[in-house]
Amino acid sequence: MPTQAEAMNNLYQCPLRLKLKTEPDSAFWTLPFDPVMSISGGNKIVRSSVLKQDNSNNERRGSIKEVWSQDDYTIQIAGLFMGEDADDIPMADLEKLRSLCETREVVEVECDLFEVFNIKYIAIEKFDFAHTAGRKNQQFSITAYSDDDFSLLVK
Repeated sequence: MPTQAEAMNNLYQCPLRLKLKTEPDSAFWTLPFDPVMSISGGNKIVRSSVLKQDNSNNERRGSIKEVWSQDDYTIQIAGLFMGEDADDIPMADLEKLRSLCETREVVEVECDLFEVFNIKYIAIEKFDFAHTAGRKNQQFSITAYSDDDFSLLVK
């Protein structure tokens, strides 16, 4: 298992299981072929410009950094579905993934790579079922963001 530093911005291929957060654990669906995934992250920084004294040394330059917080991880997932024979469109897999991509719910995930970053949930922003040669194959790609459980009520 890679460290966070080793895994950041690199491509990894490993099994991925998905389900809607509201579904029971028995609803987890494993993609039939291990997709290729990458994770990138960053920080949110609030920057403020302040009036600077006019001096020839240029001792004060740039902005004041006030608040740092970790941004969401950006997750790229790319894979392929393959039918049983040359004329077999992998419809069941396509429909299952499409329903997960089009949902307006958080998707729960299980994947070794995501465990390195403590990612248990994702929100899918974009998905693409690109033209793929032959009826038997269908490529897909997903752009998602990490999501965490938050309690918005403070007692």
